[in-house]
Amino acid sequence: MDYKKALYESAQFTHDTVWGNWKRWILLAVWTILFPLLGGYVMDIFRGNPQPQECNDWVRRFIDGLKYLVAGLIYSIPVIIVLILTFIPVFMELIRQVTSESQTIQFEAFIPYIMPVIGGIIVAIVLGIIITLIFTIGIIRMARMNRFMEAFNIREILSTIGKIGWGTYIIALVIIYVISLIIGICINLVMEAPFIGFIIALFLWPLLTIFESRYFTLLYEESGE
Repeated sequence: MDYKKALYESAQFTHDTVWGNWKRWILLAVWTILFPLLGGYVMDIFRGNPQPQECNDWVRRFIDGLKYLVAGLIYSIPVIIVLILTFIPVFMELIRQVTSESQTIQFEAFIPYIMPVIGGIIVAIVLGIIITLIFTIGIIRMARMNRFMEAFNIREILSTIGKIGWGTYIIALVIIYVISLIIGICINLVMEAPFIGFIIALFLWPLLTIFESRYFTLLYEESGE
């Protein structure tokens, strides 16, 4: 995969989506708040159309966005379970101390929980990485085949990644997530500006979303499917 070319094409696609089309940009900013609508727009990008789509057909996009959201929530269940199991003993100890007669917090009582909590967090992070690798392709397959369960067709998802090449795939994801992290930090800094910061950020977040979505689409198409 030509990573530089993919980044350039994704940036160009993002530019063409909003530049000179303020109505579309404003609607995308609004849809950032109404996430299922923006998710539905992303699903259309995943379908591979090289031309930016209009912000129309609200009902269909809302339904597509809900499918995207539900699939993401289902994928996150293992991580949520690990984190809950990790922190339950800590919360139980906290409740025990708060409800005790002394009603004072004895921090030394939490020392035995430090290593299990660190271990649980590490397990959750590893699970999150594995899930991200699978979900990224799964959600695109769901969009292209218009079948919800295709997001969980692990066998075909792994086959697609294999066609891309695991090394190519992982490097591509690392590149986009590093770039997205930097841009995301910058947008969050913009949000700190009084009065107008939130509004500016509202117009910037959909740009990052579209950029990522087009990049993921180009990555998927490296499989030749």
